[in-house]
Order: sequence, then C-alpha cells, then structure tokens
Amino acid sequence: MIKYQLALILGFLFFNAFAQDLNYTLSDDSLVNHYASIKRIYYATRTDIAPKIDGRLDDECWKTVGTWDGDFVQQQPHQAKPPSQETEIKILYDDKYLYFAVIAHDKEPEKMSPILGPRDDAYSGDIAGVALDTYNDKQTAFEFNLTSAGQKVDLMHLGEYGWDFNWNAVWDGKTSIGDSAWYAEMRIPFTQIRFANKEEHVWGMHIWRYIYRLSEESQWKLIPIDAPAMVYIFGELRGIKDIPYKRNFEIMPYGKAKYIPDSYDKSNFGFGVDGKIGVSSNFTLDYTFNPDFGQVEADPSELNLTSYEVFYDEKRPFFLEGKSILEYNSGSDMLYYSRRIGHAPSYVPWVDEEAGEELSVPDNTSIINALKLTGKNKNGLSVGVVNSVTAAEEAIIKSGNSEEKIAAEPFTNYSIGRIKQDFNEGSTTIGGIFTSTIRNIKDDNLNFLADNSLVGGLDVEHNWLNRKYYVAGKSFFSQVNGNEEAISALQRNSRHYYQREDADHLEYDPELTTLGGWGGDFSGGKRSGKFRIEGELEWRSPGVELNDVGYLRQADYIDQDLDIEYRVNKPKGILLSYSFDLRQRHHWSYGGENLGDDLRGHMRLKFSNYWTFDMVLNHAFNVVDTRKLRGGPSLRIDNETGHRYMLQTNSSKDLFFAFGADYERLSDKLTKNDEYVFQAYWRVSNRFLLSSQSVYTISKDNNQYLKSTIVNDKRNYLVGLLDRQTFYTTLRAEFFITPELSLQYYGSPYVSTGKYLDYRRVANSKAGNPDERFEVLNKTTDGLLVDGSGNVFHDFSSYDFDFNFQEFRSNFVARWEYKTGSTVYFVWTHNRTGYAEVYEPSLFDSIKGISKLSAQNAFMIKLSYWFSL
Repeated sequence: MIKYQLALILGFLFFNAFAQDLNYTLSDDSLVNHYASIKRIYYATRTDIAPKIDGRLDDECWKTVGTWDGDFVQQQPHQAKPPSQETEIKILYDDKYLYFAVIAHDKEPEKMSPILGPRDDAYSGDIAGVALDTYNDKQTAFEFNLTSAGQKVDLMHLGEYGWDFNWNAVWDGKTSIGDSAWYAEMRIPFTQIRFANKEEHVWGMHIWRYIYRLSEESQWKLIPIDAPAMVYIFGELRGIKDIPYKRNFEIMPYGKAKYIPDSYDKSNFGFGVDGKIGVSSNFTLDYTFNPDFGQVEADPSELNLTSYEVFYDEKRPFFLEGKSILEYNSGSDMLYYSRRIGHAPSYVPWVDEEAGEELSVPDNTSIINALKLTGKNKNGLSVGVVNSVTAAEEAIIKSGNSEEKIAAEPFTNYSIGRIKQDFNEGSTTIGGIFTSTIRNIKDDNLNFLADNSLVGGLDVEHNWLNRKYYVAGKSFFSQVNGNEEAISALQRNSRHYYQREDADHLEYDPELTTLGGWGGDFSGGKRSGKFRIEGELEWRSPGVELNDVGYLRQADYIDQDLDIEYRVNKPKGILLSYSFDLRQRHHWSYGGENLGDDLRGHMRLKFSNYWTFDMVLNHAFNVVDTRKLRGGPSLRIDNETGHRYMLQTNSSKDLFFAFGADYERLSDKLTKNDEYVFQAYWRVSNRFLLSSQSVYTISKDNNQYLKSTIVNDKRNYLVGLLDRQTFYTTLRAEFFITPELSLQYYGSPYVSTGKYLDYRRVANSKAGNPDERFEVLNKTTDGLLVDGSGNVFHDFSSYDFDFNFQEFRSNFVARWEYKTGSTVYFVWTHNRTGYAEVYEPSLFDSIKGISKLSAQNAFMIKLSYWFSL
C-alpha cells in the first residue's frame, strides 16, 4: 500500500521536475498572469535633506527629490482589477536610513478607518507597508507597515506564506489624516535589516495597501492570491549605493521591582540586559543576561486527562525573534522547542500539609544567560546558533521554624545550531540541525533526569515550475545518555511505553544507559492553482527522543497522509471564494501494527458580504490506541463520526461574531463530544476593543483511563464512562491612548467537572464487541470497586475519580514606549486554582466557586532603555 502510494506521488512530482519558467502562468486568469509576470522596478534616490518623521510629508525632500510611483493593482476581492482608491509611494535614502512615504488617497475620507490596535495587528483599520527581500534570496523579507492611526506592524516573511510577527525592529513611523487621503512616513535604519556589504544593492520589494471597510488589498506588484509563495514574485528596489558599513551595537538594560504578597520571598528586585551586536552586515548576535519575562501573558488553562503533553506557544521576546532560522519541524514535533529553556523545575517534593508543612518551588528555572547568532550571507547560507545556561534550582519545605532545601533542577546548558543553504534562487534548500542538552546532576533525587542528549537532523526541499510543485524530506536521529534509573524512566514514559505487553517490536531493558532512535518525513505535491494535491509519509522509531530541548508528542508510529483540494478565489455569484478539501490518513506503529484510518472533508465558503462558513465531516475507523492504557496493551476504539460547523460575520465591522458547533459520536452509542464556540469582537471606538471567546463542551468517554492495579498477581487496567462538562472563556479589553501607550487586560475563567457513571476492567483490549472488551465492575456501599468474584480493584476511601477543577488566570499590563525601543511596563497578575475529588453538576456554581479560592497576586514594574553605539 505504502509503496504504491509513494510511487504514484513521486511519479506525479517529478514530471517536468527541473523546468523553470520565469513567466507566471499558474492562474487560469490571463490578466492575473499578466500582472504577476510584469517585473516592476523602483529606483530609490539619495537625499541630503533628511525628513522630519511626523507623517505630514511636507518636507522639502518629498517635494523635490526622487519620483512618486503608483499604478497599484487589486489583489482582493477582485483580483487584477483596478483598485477603488489610488496609492502613491516614494523611497529615499541616505547613509543611515531608508525613508518611505505613502499617500493613500480616499474618495470617501469620512469612511477611513484610523483604528488603534496592538503592535503587529496587521488588520486594525487601514494599513500600508513595504516588504524588502534584502538577501534577494526569493524566500525571506523584512516588512514594515503603518496603520492609518500610526501603529507599527513589522514582521519577517519566511517562505511559503510563513510570517514571524514576533520580529520587532527599532524604527520610526508616523501617520496623519488629510482631507482626501491619509499619509504614512517611515524611517528605517539600515542597521535593522540585514544585507550583503557591497557597493550597489538590488533587493526584492513588495508594497501593499489594505482598505479596512472594503476588505480590499491592492499591491504595487501583484502577487496572486493563489500563488504558492510570495517573495519570489516581488518587484525590485534598485538605486541604493555606497552605504557605509557600520557595525551595530544595541544595548537595552532593564530594572524591575516585583511584589508577591503570598510568596516565600515577598518582594525582589532585579536587573539585566538585552542587546544586539552586528557581527557583520548580515549576521547579528543577540544576547540576554538575567532576563525577566514578567510582562508575558499567562498560558491558557487546561485540565489534561490524556497521556500527551500539552503544547504551549512560546511568548518570550528573546526566543521569538529570529526563530524562523532555527525552526526544524516535522509534523507536530519540533527539534527546537524554546519553552524547554527556563521550564518549571523537574522535581517537586511531596509535603505533608496536614502536618503543617509548606512547599515553595520556583515557577521557572532561572536563565542565567542566552546568546543567539542568526543571519544569512550573500551566497544563500543561513546560520542560527543558540546557547543558554540555566541555574540550579531548589525547593524549600517549611515546617514551623525549620527549613529544608531540596534540589529541584540541575545546572543545565542548552545548545542549538541550524544551517540552510539555498540554491537556484531559493527553489532548492539543503539544511541541517543539531541540539545538545548537558545537565550537571549532583543530587540523588535528580537521577531520574538524563545526563545529556544529542539530536541531529538533515532536510532538503526542491521546488519547480514557479514553485507550483515541490518535494521535501527530513530525517533526524537522537541519543540520550544517563544512568539506569533515567533511561528506564525514559523507556516507560508516555512518549515511548516500551513496557507494552502486546508490542512484539518493543523490549523494555532496565539496564540501558543509552536510548537512541530516528524519525523523519517525506512529502511533496502541487500547491497552487485550483486543483492541489499533497502527500506525506512520516515516521518515528520507538527510541527517538527530542524533549530535552525539543517537542515530541509520541514515538513509535508511521503515518501516511494524502490531501486533495479544489480552491477558487474568483468571485462568482454570491461567493467571493470557495474551497473543498478531502484528506485521507492511515496509521501504523513502527512495528507494523495497523492503528486506524481517518477520512475528512472540509468546505469553506466566503460570501460577497464577507461572511465565512466552514463545514467539516470526518470519520475514523479501525482505530487501535497504543497510549490509552498508559503502557498497557493497545485498546480498540469504536468507529467515530463527526461534523463541525463555523459561521463568522464580516470582520471589518465594529461588531462581529463567530459561532461554531462540533459533534462527535462513536459507534458504541455511549461516547460522544459536543462542543460549542462563541466569539464576539466589539470595537467600541477607534481606541477601545473588547473581545471574548467562550467554549462549552459536553462529553461522555467510554474509554477514559483510570488506573492500573495488580489483582491475583496480574496487572489489570481500569477505565470508566466519564460524563464531563467544561466551560472556559477568554476576555480581553484593550485601550490605546496613543500607538505607544496602551492598557490591556486578559482574564480567563476555566471550569471542568466530571463524574464516572460506571467502571470497567479491560478484559480483551482488542475485541470488536465492547461487551467482550470490558468487564463491568461494581461499587459497593462501603466504597470498594469489585468484580463478580469479589476481587477488589480500588478503594474509594483512598481517593475518588470524580473531579471539579476550577481556575482563573488574568493579567493587566500598562505599556508605554516612552522612547523608540524603550518601554515601561506595569503588570498585575492574578491567579486562582482549585481541584476537588467531587462532582459539581452545575457549571454555574463551579464558576461562582472560583471567587472562594485563595488568590495569588503578583505586581511588577519593569523599565528598559534602548540605545545603540
């Protein structure tokens, strides 16, 4: 089966594989192909008169130096048509700066949308900007935008519609509103962009404008909406000559004061420093010493009842900026997952609260320092290197007047290195990565941690026919070293489960001191035009391990995926665009066990009133779950059928909504999951935004794992029919006094309550009939869980399985950028958490009960000052 599908995909992929056509011919609209094929060039002009950046464009240089250009083309909603409003641009430069001016004409000035939003919100009102491919590699670019209200939006282009909005440069930009247009003025230091050090420069350039009320985007050089990538279709910026090279030194020291009323150490003060060093004109070294990320928003709440680790996004600025060069992802796995650096301590000791003991553990391990070198040379070689050192941490147990300190995390060094080489104007890339984690373990209670790990990988991608077709492959290995305790724990954990009794290809060895494995994926297809097809084969051996400084959801599998899509972006009748997607997947274990099949269909409609509607149908069958019983035998899961719907109103309105419903049913007629989503966005004014997202879930799971226990010298696995309700909402309020001064509030109550309706022992885990798969257990009046022979499997006096989980997380941030690149933060964080082994039938009462939980508050003031040498 796999060989046949691979042969089919490969035959399709390599047809005319190396034919490169410089003319754009991927659209079925000849006018789109015409505009996309035009090579537009703008010549920047050197100026000796520096403009004052105030957004007025009344300086002498804008009147007398250089040339204005325009002739924009509409990209959406009516592709290749003239835009409804005209746009003009001019570009000047001197030895230090690039200067951009935009005149955004509007025939209905009273309808312009000068909306203030957060930095990097690309669709808060009217916006215009420029993207520069300074490497001229046809893949990456630096983009600078201004909304008509004056807010900055900067980002990096990462190739095939990948963007990094976390990249924040230090630059100046202002706007103003006139009688028949709005005006944008930017000053971008050459030190903030990277380029080869040569006499004359040729850069790719993209200039665009978005009219919020019309959902209309127009472009100086048309990039078709269904193009497989963006940067390779850019126009060109020429005329920049003789820029004197200046090594960039940026320094940003910070100081903070923090007060936590209920902590062991109530108040503390700290300082640190971040900065950048321009190693060359195209390589930058970022550094941070004693960083603090107290202004970062809290992670969302979740009660996880699965065996899989919850994935949280990175939010810390140092690790976000420039992460694109370091990324190496395969499926849902990542060889570099920066959240590992500074994670919560690995060891949390048990305390006897009834005896009056109190435990104090740091929320995160302290980062002593981190260095990051990133850049790309003129020959297309990208390099990214990160090294970070984290401190040893201790947990403190207090009992009366005595204190005991116990090691919670060892001193650790993390290293990551990534390289990529471009060929054929970026159509082909070859790359590699390595990661290393070294721990200095000196305490016996930390012997469950590995001493060190090493991961390495290679990747290659080739595109042809204007990137219409592609083929890509990745392969990586890992080796983890430690004592017998650490490697035994690694074999038994939820990513590996070497102890599975029904897996002939797995063998648990408690004497191992090294665990190794490999993984990878192979993919390819056609990713532009109306008809698209992509296929992928992905695998992980049982011993592959990434989680010291990466993210591995699960080892021991082989997945095959085929995706076919039909997409139309041309308006027709009441539709602006529509698409249909069919997906087929098959799953095996690495040892060849059949683990199931998935089929999915997805339809998306976008209407002429800018409403959108999504419908998804899915069916899973022949499913066998190797993780459900937490290291026990694989468990058959009954066939599942689901359907999901989502409707969203026009997002350009001041008030818009989204409604969603998801229904899933299993063929056992017991297991189900109903989820309802409601989103609301209300722009109260051009400065004040309220938004919320609420999710309500009602579910019954006939296969919820409870525990394993030994009865009559045999290990037994217990599951239950869990009746669960979950509700959470995320509330945000954002008020922008100026583009530089804002107040933001985030609050999220979360409650989840569950009751077990029955309890069962797994009798024959792979039986097709649920009555043969499980044996029903009974709960006696004296709180014992027994089978028909009176064998006891659980004593409820020790603990109950029912639960009521409550949590509230919030933070308030006042942010003022008092000088370009320099900020003051005031942060108030407020958290409440509670867990009880009792079922609360009313979610409303559970939400009310949050107010009775003890609160943990933290207050922080942080000031940073940016300057360059």
